[in-house]
Amino acid sequence: MARKTVSVSIVQPKKASEEAYFAEREKKLIEKLRQDSAKESDQQYRDEHKYHCFRCGTASLAEVDEGNVKIDICVNKDCGAVHLDPGELKEILENQQSIKSTRNAFLSLFK
Repeated sequence: MARKTVSVSIVQPKKASEEAYFAEREKKLIEKLRQDSAKESDQQYRDEHKYHCFRCGTASLAEVDEGNVKIDICVNKDCGAVHLDPGELKEILENQQSIKSTRNAFLSLFK
């Protein structure tokens, strides 16, 4: 009889799937830590530069009420930049339109 060579390999599917599971888990954890770190860094930057002018960089912003909108204005004598938050310009323009229409309606009485 001729001898046959038989190769035997041990398959450990559990170990491979465990390694894949933990690798995926670590990958998700690292991504979450990166996102949390980026949010924290962004918030820290915002807090440190809260009252700084984006134009001249000085901590010289003052709040001015314009109707029901608060406008930030740089009081640095060489700057004078106006800072508007999202939606504030639209609100100011809507208020101006309502004032104009009211004024026009009032003045039409005297024509």
